[in-house]
Amino acid sequence: MSATMPPVPTVTEAEILRFLAAARETIAAVPVCWLATRSLEGGTNARAVNSSAGPPGSDEWARRFLVRRSSRKVAEMRAAPLVTLAFQHPSGDRYIGLGGRAAIIEDVAQMRTMWSSDLDRHFPPGFADANMIVIQVEVDRIEVHVRGLTPGPFGHGRTLLERQPAGSWRFIPAW
Repeated sequence: MSATMPPVPTVTEAEILRFLAAARETIAAVPVCWLATRSLEGGTNARAVNSSAGPPGSDEWARRFLVRRSSRKVAEMRAAPLVTLAFQHPSGDRYIGLGGRAAIIEDVAQMRTMWSSDLDRHFPPGFADANMIVIQVEVDRIEVHVRGLTPGPFGHGRTLLERQPAGSWRFIPAW
């Protein structure tokens, strides 16, 4: 008896645009996401980060967050810069994964565009300038799980989009 594979699903450009819109809406509604990095021991570590859009003029999918220069996550990203940011909408009906390359930006001026001066009162003088840096993730993969939009049954399989060299997105079948 031979097993046959199910047909590879076809996804239209209009569907890809709907997947991207759902990802955009979910990310906008979920400022705190999970950052997953490869651990220095070979496993994976995940922690919550407060992400925001990239700087003005950057790609719409770029995400930034502040970290302490001496943190374990920075050491992990220096060793293996491919990371995933995972967003879970409070409804439980939307999950988005952004994958890409993390860039470590040790520019105090860029850090200060994200660090609220109100935070300075909670730390010793000069703390932010001496310790905080920016991580910017350039996204090249988006995984979308949205009830009622991505193929059912919900939570099975995946809907993965990959950025093409010209900047457009294409659907990557699961098999």
